Amino acid sequence: MEHTEMIFERRSHERFPAKQGAYALIKNGASKLGQIKNISKGGLAFMYINGGQKMQGSLLLDIFLSGHGFYLKDILCNKILDIHVENKSPFSDFKMRHLGLQFSELSQDQSNRLDTFIRNFTISI
Repeated sequence: MEHTEMIFERRSHERFPAKQGAYALIKNGASKLGQIKNISKGGLAFMYINGGQKMQGSLLLDIFLSGHGFYLKDILCNKILDIHVENKSPFSDFKMRHLGLQFSELSQDQSNRLDTFIRNFTISI
């Protein structure tokens, strides 16, 4: 008998790749800055250089887009995933990590601004 596994998509929001120049900044004690890979109404993923400091508990996040004047601050979120990623550059000693975050409750203004970001600064698939 063949064993098959059912895989269920846990995300309830469609994710969109972010345009070049979209960044996320975690501001809690262990600050992390990195380029946003994808984003949805429920969370985002970004790459950052590992500084060795662990992130704990709820995190405060800012989203901004260089050169476009977009800045969304103080989004409360929770860490879902934080894994090592192989550095593709043979000339770099940086240790890269992939961080997945889930947004906690957004204010109406934050939700509206997040909609604007997704509508204007992501790549439709």
